[in-house]
Amino acid sequence: MYVVIGAGGFLGSYLIKNLTEKTDEEILAASRDVKNAVEGRIRWVHCDVLNDTSLHSLTQRINRERKRKIIWLPAFFNTCKAYDRYVAWNTNITAYAKFIGMLEGFEVFYSISTDMVFSKDSDIPYREDAAVSPLNDYARHKLAEEAMAAAAGIHIVRLPVMMGRSLSPYKKHFFDEIIENNRRGLGMKFFMDSWRSIIDFNTAAEALLELMESREASAYRIVNIAGDEALSKYDAALRIAKKYDLDTSRILPVSMKDDTEIWKERRPGKILLDNTLVKKLLHRAELKFSLCE
Repeated sequence: MYVVIGAGGFLGSYLIKNLTEKTDEEILAASRDVKNAVEGRIRWVHCDVLNDTSLHSLTQRINRERKRKIIWLPAFFNTCKAYDRYVAWNTNITAYAKFIGMLEGFEVFYSISTDMVFSKDSDIPYREDAAVSPLNDYARHKLAEEAMAAAAGIHIVRLPVMMGRSLSPYKKHFFDEIIENNRRGLGMKFFMDSWRSIIDFNTAAEALLELMESREASAYRIVNIAGDEALSKYDAALRIAKKYDLDTSRILPVSMKDDTEIWKERRPGKILLDNTLVKKLLHRAELKFSLCE
C-alpha cells in the first residue's frame, strides 16, 4: 500500500495521478481537505498534521496496514511573520517528529527536502554529499528533517523549484497564473539572473515513485531529483508562453538586484542540483522540465 501524506498539494496530486495510472496498489491519501476528493480505488482520509488527534488517528490507521510505502509531503515555506514561523516550525519539524515516533515500521519511506540547503552560488551542480549551508529558515527546518530521517532510516529526495499546471480546480499554481494573467493582457516580472534546476511536478512524481520501487535506490539515503538544465524563472515562463501561444512580450525580465517587490528575503543567484545519481538509478539519459500534460 502507498500512503501519501499531503496528497492534496501540487506534488501530492501528481503522485496520486501517477500511482493510479502506473500501479495497481492500494492508495491511502491523507489531506487537510478531502470534501471534494473522488474515491475510486483511493482511500482518502482527512488529516491536519498540526492537530495531534488528527495526526494520531492517521498514524494508527497506517499502522494497521501491511507493506506500507510512505511519502511525507507537508511543508510550510513562509517564515517571515511570527504566526507563520510558528506554523512552519510545527509543520516542518514537530509534526514530522511526532509522526515517525508513532509509526510502527514501514517498507519504504521518503520525505522531501530542498535545494535551498545550499546557499553559495556555483556553476557546478551540488551533489548529494556536498557540504550544506542553509539559505533560510525553511532550509534549516529541512536539514533538521533530514537529520531525523537519517536517524529513522527514512530516505530523502532533494527537489528544486517545481512548476506545472495545478490538478486541483480549487487551487492555482504560479504556472496557472502565468497563463491566466497573460491571456488577460497582464505583464508579469520574472527573475532572469537566478538559475535553478527547474523540473515539472509530473516528472518529479514519476521519478520519486520509480525510486521507491528500486532496490538499488534503497542504498542511497539522499537523492536529488532535478532537471538537466540551468533555467531562470524568466526562461521557464518564456517556454510556457510559447507552449500555450501566449504573448511573450508580457513575460518581463527583471534582475534580482533591481527587485523591490517580488522577494523580501535573500534568494540565490545560481543553485543547481546534480542529477547524475537519479538518472543512473532510473536508467534515464535525461531529466528535463517538461510542458507535456
